[in-house]
Amino acid sequence: MGTGEKISILSCGWLGKPLALHLQAAGYPVKGARTSETGVAELAALGLEAYTVILSEHVLTGPDAFWDADILVVNIPPRRERGMEAHVTEIALLRSFLETTPISKVVFVSSTAVYANINGLVTEDNEEVPDTPNGQALRAAETLLLGSDHFETTVLRFGGLIGYDRLPDAHRIREGKRINDLPMNVIHRDDCIGIIRMVIEKEVWGEVFNACANAHPLRSHYYRVAAQALGVELPRRLPAEEVSYKIVGSRKLQHVLGYTFKYDDPLLVFDGAVKPLK
Repeated sequence: MGTGEKISILSCGWLGKPLALHLQAAGYPVKGARTSETGVAELAALGLEAYTVILSEHVLTGPDAFWDADILVVNIPPRRERGMEAHVTEIALLRSFLETTPISKVVFVSSTAVYANINGLVTEDNEEVPDTPNGQALRAAETLLLGSDHFETTVLRFGGLIGYDRLPDAHRIREGKRINDLPMNVIHRDDCIGIIRMVIEKEVWGEVFNACANAHPLRSHYYRVAAQALGVELPRRLPAEEVSYKIVGSRKLQHVLGYTFKYDDPLLVFDGAVKPLK
């Protein structure tokens, strides 16, 4: 059961909403934030304490009650259409405001986009500049939050999120999407939630963790298994070409937290419905 520490989650979307419900069921007092009245009503209907919170590069609005917490989970990815500067500016605004609140611990949901494609293994020690504006924005956001003297931050660099409605479906496969042969760095939503809870329960703060399944199937293999499970025609593979990639290692997470992945092989999401491919 929870320790009584109050947890606020900014924000409660595809990952944040089930996280809030999971932590509440575990005994933690949980508050959730959405950006619209409709979203807040949805959370409230699920039995969550819900608030409207708006964060942009220009303004941060939200009731004092939401910020009356011990731990804040920040789950607000960059939005491509606004550019990296906007995300960094809004995280800087959030940091300044948090330093005036009772919040003493932050979990920052980041991404493996912070790593450059080096055609090999990347760990938390890799400092190569990432390839994308989103990755650069997340690196800067991480640095801002980790640099505060008023609260401690643990950064979780999640791989691509899979599970539930984020799996290949028959329609997408039948469209004839051409699939490449690059290794996948992904994590199931259930593992994301389990890892966040373990960070909170074990009070592991001031750390940066990669969080990806240890198996990295080729994308073409993953889609072949999906097609076989769904009983549809196999997708076409892209012709071989020189494309850069990375393989994200999560050994530190497993060593420090002692976490065991529920879906350590992404192919497990198909629930044994097919035979392993040779």
